[in-house]
Amino acid sequence: MATSIGYIIPFFVSAAYYVGKKSRSVFKLRFKGFSPKLCMEMLRLGAPMGVIKGSISISGLVINNLLTSFNMPFLVAANGVFSQITVFVRAAWYAPADTLMAFVGIFAGEEDSKSIKLVQRISLLHSLIMTTVVTVILFMFSDSIVTFFLHSDEPEAIKLAVQCIRICCLSLPFHTIVYNFNNYLMGIKKHIFACLYSFLLECGDLIPITLLMLRVIGYEGAWISKIANMIVVSLVAVIYISLNKGGNTFSDKMLLMPRGFGTTAENEIAVTASSTQEIEELSKIAVAFALEHGAEKKRALTYGLITEELSVFLAEHGFKDGKEHHINARLVSKDDDLIIRMRDNCKPLNLQDYYQLIKANNEKEKEISLAIIFKMAKEVKYTSTFGANNLIIRV
Repeated sequence: MATSIGYIIPFFVSAAYYVGKKSRSVFKLRFKGFSPKLCMEMLRLGAPMGVIKGSISISGLVINNLLTSFNMPFLVAANGVFSQITVFVRAAWYAPADTLMAFVGIFAGEEDSKSIKLVQRISLLHSLIMTTVVTVILFMFSDSIVTFFLHSDEPEAIKLAVQCIRICCLSLPFHTIVYNFNNYLMGIKKHIFACLYSFLLECGDLIPITLLMLRVIGYEGAWISKIANMIVVSLVAVIYISLNKGGNTFSDKMLLMPRGFGTTAENEIAVTASSTQEIEELSKIAVAFALEHGAEKKRALTYGLITEELSVFLAEHGFKDGKEHHINARLVSKDDDLIIRMRDNCKPLNLQDYYQLIKANNEKEKEISLAIIFKMAKEVKYTSTFGANNLIIRV
């Protein structure tokens, strides 16, 4: 009943948030847009997370049964205490890993290898620091934590739970590698290996190691197996990265991309503008960049025109609320393409949807500048993550 209420209440809170919200689009549940193909794609994208949840259930069931076979009444309870604690502290490794997964999809589409490396490094660093802090706290204050989670007057139950926490918490720093790697796999859409790795992490490796440790060491093997499992799956991640042929250095191999991914420093330029005057300069920079990279004058002028029209439109749309904003333009020459990547921290704007909307409403004055962009560009893609609009245009 508590679980059911726990899901029902957030639903109504979420629904209430949108009551009275003014928006150009309103969500309506209709079957008109249902597509079996899209449904299968959603299942494919979400499969690794489903494997994680299913594997956790299987391993929990098996390990609890193994612990029960020792005929020690408090073993399962001690193991359960640590499982409950991880629910509260797992943001230490999930938060950086989820952030990495969200951003890497955008940067991969832009072939921005430098940004991917930066996000990888930031995610790993922050995750390591947070999991280390959590590990120290759990180890030092395990007695108080057990008293809070396990209301029992049995000294044996307290003793086993404290022992469990102090041993199992030593596995947490390895979560830095494991969950960053797993979420990165999902971010770059290596879903098959992500599913295999998820199963190995939560079940396929953990259960055999636990079974072996219990037979060799005794019940303490259940706690030690968590450390051994994390070490093994961390090594699997390192080996998998090392075998990648897409780079010469380990940091390049960590991208898990084919050779030729990304671009060199001389083939890209990044410019940030926070005022109308700075935005007007982007057009000149774009034309010069295109000419330097072998584009014909007409194509270079088209490249500059699209950059100018897009920058001005985004500024007019997003700079009027009185808040501090900026537009970051990344100009790239890749193979036969000239690419413009625009990123801004203004209010959300899907340029493709907006263009269709103003065409439908016959707003000619707004349609002209966007028509230039869509008619001259080879491809326009839009994504939005963590409050940033991201546009990729190929010319």
